[in-house]
Amino acid sequence: WIPREEILGDAARRRVPDRFVKQAADVANPPTMLFVVQKLLDTTKDTESSMFAEVFKRAYPRLDAWCRWLLSSQSAEKDGLFRWRGREDGASELLHANTLASGLDDYPRATHPDSSESHVDMICWAIMVTRVMTRLATHVGNDTQASYYSDLSAKYSLSLDVEHWNERTKAYCDKGMHSQKGRFQTRYIYRCAGPSGSTKDIGVARSVLEAQRNPCPDTHPKPLYPLGDGQGGILSKEVFVPGKIEYQFVEQYGYVSLFPLLCTVLSPKSPKLKHVMDLMRNDKELWTDYGLLSLAKSSRFFEKGNAPGDAPYWRGAIWMPINYLAVSALYHYKQQPGPYKEQASELYTELRQNLVRNLFKEWKRTGYLWEQYNSRTGQGQRSHPFTGWSASVINIMAERY
Repeated sequence: WIPREEILGDAARRRVPDRFVKQAADVANPPTMLFVVQKLLDTTKDTESSMFAEVFKRAYPRLDAWCRWLLSSQSAEKDGLFRWRGREDGASELLHANTLASGLDDYPRATHPDSSESHVDMICWAIMVTRVMTRLATHVGNDTQASYYSDLSAKYSLSLDVEHWNERTKAYCDKGMHSQKGRFQTRYIYRCAGPSGSTKDIGVARSVLEAQRNPCPDTHPKPLYPLGDGQGGILSKEVFVPGKIEYQFVEQYGYVSLFPLLCTVLSPKSPKLKHVMDLMRNDKELWTDYGLLSLAKSSRFFEKGNAPGDAPYWRGAIWMPINYLAVSALYHYKQQPGPYKEQASELYTELRQNLVRNLFKEWKRTGYLWEQYNSRTGQGQRSHPFTGWSASVINIMAERY
């Protein structure tokens, strides 16, 4: 088990909500470290004389244990599928349940989280992991392990297409207990008190406030007051009131839909590759002059916040780590023989130019690289300076992936 960000020291912990400090050993994050292993393998020609040969031999048992834990701990109910653990229900507090461990925090998944879910991005990570481990096992001379991981990779690749490809919409989708239809309603924030003096803020309908009925739950039965919004009104939030809930495709389109391309798990000859690239280039959905949007413009959750003071995060904004993976993947596919090589090449050139132009423009305007970029204007927003993943623009400029 490899933990998430470790919050060490009192000063750091004062800045982080308590629920993020304690970690669970069944909650995983994207195994991006395998990109490093893959890169090292790509630069290695001779297995014996390689400068990394001894490193690979020493690291293999630990990487093997970690990858087996990852594939086991994130497995879904149905064999060969995967789901992120640690989804927050938060039905009474959030517009839509978060999936923080995936790295795509508030990206809309199934509306009703449960154990039947399966996630496109997680199975793509699983395919990438098993392919890298197949290569690594071969490199260290463990043919039995190489065969084991190769078989898993084939199994998961089949599951991706059989279970997550939505033939009607020609896109990859999560699956789970989900309401495709529903409506947004406004709830007003009311504070209630419990027997011990603790308080709980709940959302109530305007009709309840107007009727002056006690809206408080049994755990906090004493009504106190509605919270103000600082502008003379009552603090409010939107909630999603679902329609019919059933096990089905989650027809939300965005970064998750692109993961089979991002992780280069699709065959360069697969017709599905064309459909994924078509979605990517659709300027009514994900394409902008500044980079790829995290969530399609057509989504009902596009640019909607999850709660008062909780601005939308992965619901439209342009993020460099995913755009970097997209450019890198297109660079890969434009070099592979197949019917979609030219489409990949055109997309690569256009997306690369858009990203470099926008980040340079914003750097000149502000002097910073930013955490993310605005979906409508391309302007940098949220944390800055942010030279972590946004600095990947340098690799894009140099075409070193």
